[in-house]
Amino acid sequence: IACGSKPDSPEARVRALFNKAEVAAEKKDLGTFRDLISDQYLDEFRQDKQAILGVLSFHFFRNQSIYLLTRIQTIAFPETARAEAVVFVATAGQPIRGTEELVALRADLFRFDITLADKGKDNWKVTRAQWRRVELKDFL
Repeated sequence: IACGSKPDSPEARVRALFNKAEVAAEKKDLGTFRDLISDQYLDEFRQDKQAILGVLSFHFFRNQSIYLLTRIQTIAFPETARAEAVVFVATAGQPIRGTEELVALRADLFRFDITLADKGKDNWKVTRAQWRRVELKDFL
């Protein structure tokens, strides 16, 4: 009888993807984003994977340091191999230790509506994302 741990749930795997993306953004690691974004990515502005990688590359170049504070509001699975998540992200040029520092740091606050697809063997990839700026009250 083989011994092994039970595989992570789909929600745990999606959360792990978001954690990986947060670390990659702070390290300005574009390669990780190449792995996390689906080749079939397409958003409401008709931006594909290459366009989004270009946007990320621009932000990585433009900002000397990037620090994030993320809050996953919801993760839902309308289909077995599809997930939808709402994630709030605060960005600043110095470490953000908690929400109480967001005003003092003049952090930029965003809401991301993200669609992910399981590309097989719990290999979740971002297939679509929408983002907009939000107010501090939305983030809390």
